[in-house]
Amino acid sequence: MTLAQDSLNQSTWTRASSRRWLDGLRSFTDPGERAAIELVRDRAAGAPILDLGVGTGRTIPLLSPLGSEYLGVDYLASMVAACRARHPGVRVELGDARDLRVPSAHYGLVFFGFNGIDAVDHDGRARVLAEMRRVVRDDGAVVFSTLNRDGPAFRERPWTLRVARARHPVLVAARTARALAAMPLDLARWSRLRPHAVHGSGWAIAPLSAHHYGVLAHFTTLSRLLDELAEARLDRDVVILDDARGAPVAPGQGTTNVGWFHVVARPR
Repeated sequence: MTLAQDSLNQSTWTRASSRRWLDGLRSFTDPGERAAIELVRDRAAGAPILDLGVGTGRTIPLLSPLGSEYLGVDYLASMVAACRARHPGVRVELGDARDLRVPSAHYGLVFFGFNGIDAVDHDGRARVLAEMRRVVRDDGAVVFSTLNRDGPAFRERPWTLRVARARHPVLVAARTARALAAMPLDLARWSRLRPHAVHGSGWAIAPLSAHHYGVLAHFTTLSRLLDELAEARLDRDVVILDDARGAPVAPGQGTTNVGWFHVVARPR
């Protein structure tokens, strides 16, 4: 699955439309990400920071001022080039989160935003978590976001109309028209990715609606996520936040309305 998932996802992210969309992002993805970064702000202060899946550099202004040293990593050469052009003087390198070529126990904060960890398959995901554990300091923190197997993002289908809210009726009408026009493309791409879907115990790999169903993503339940953190020895002082409000999510709590989780954890 790794090669297929990598190939499919990378072909989407190298499209000009995907790059334009990423270039338009300038701040936090959602309240959950903002809350997660606030939780580790003091711990990251003056420490080296590793920013995985940096893309075109959305997180550089958010994270680089916090630490004494910053390194952004992405596994697409085109993203690295775009990021360097947008943020000259900032260290950004080509690399893979499954096999980081950086020192062990060096970083005070290891960050992997925008559900980037979900771009790899189930075995690759375990390697990413192991690498994050390896490179973070014992007194540091790991922060990442991951899609919820029980949430609305997993239930989305291309034949279900999705229209972003707006106050003005004309804007609602315009967005509805665009969504209807995109349905054939959504359905075609979903049909292309659907045969690659995999279902496991508490997790799944399935098409994600982002980029018109151009991404094959990993989803996990809250229970399975906590098990993964324990297996990776990243289960000290764990805080799970929801995406919509940045509110804490407790073990056993219903999560059907949570699109993705923001995880703040320390190594043990």
